[in-house]
Amino acid sequence: MGIRSWRKVFLLLLWGACLGLDLRGGLVRAGSFEEGVDFLQGGHYRWALEKFVEAVNRSPRDPQRWWYLAESYRMLGDASAAAGAYRHVLQLSGSSPQAAAARQALEAMGEPSVAMVSVPIQRRGSAIIVPARINGEPVGAFLLDTGATFSSVSSSVAQRLGVRSGSGGTVRLLTASGSIQAPLAILDEVDVGGAVASNVPAVVYDLPGMPPHIVGLLGMSFLERFRVNLDITSGTLILETGR
Repeated sequence: MGIRSWRKVFLLLLWGACLGLDLRGGLVRAGSFEEGVDFLQGGHYRWALEKFVEAVNRSPRDPQRWWYLAESYRMLGDASAAAGAYRHVLQLSGSSPQAAAARQALEAMGEPSVAMVSVPIQRRGSAIIVPARINGEPVGAFLLDTGATFSSVSSSVAQRLGVRSGSGGTVRLLTASGSIQAPLAILDEVDVGGAVASNVPAVVYDLPGMPPHIVGLLGMSFLERFRVNLDITSGTLILETGR
């Protein structure tokens, strides 16, 4: 094959690569996130937005996907939607450089970086109960306990969600029956009414004497991620994140 023929083949393969084609074996299927990045870098913001919406729906706990979704909204001039997506980055990535960039973006837009969530509570005597989702799944209600160092989740919920009991070692608990060693796990995500915390340490422990719908405690390993205000009069738990 001559030099000119090799040059034609090279240009054809290069063109195919730019279109996401494998000329030797059909279509190369890039993921929606990767496609969105390409569209955003190319200035095709509406197409990028569609891809990032799809990517976030597939991995809602990934702050990087929320960041690019926010950028797409911003480039399209939708400040409200962009601010909401940037605040999701703050919720999911804590004090990371990505969270700092999201906070700066909000400040540049004149938007508050604080995200506030109001969660309706139920009271059973002195106990305060709130619903929660673990790793994206609705699992039941939790007792709010600001005196507990760790949150907890029942063994049945941990088993159903595939939480690795003991993956974080064990911790000593003082119970009505005495001191016990309980396995500690890391929950990928705890979501209370839209207030989300990632990588939450939790004890796998069955609370004694609880009805079936009470599946755990919300302790400080979750609550310390937020500024907490409990309004008994209105029956709401207010959780704020960001600065």
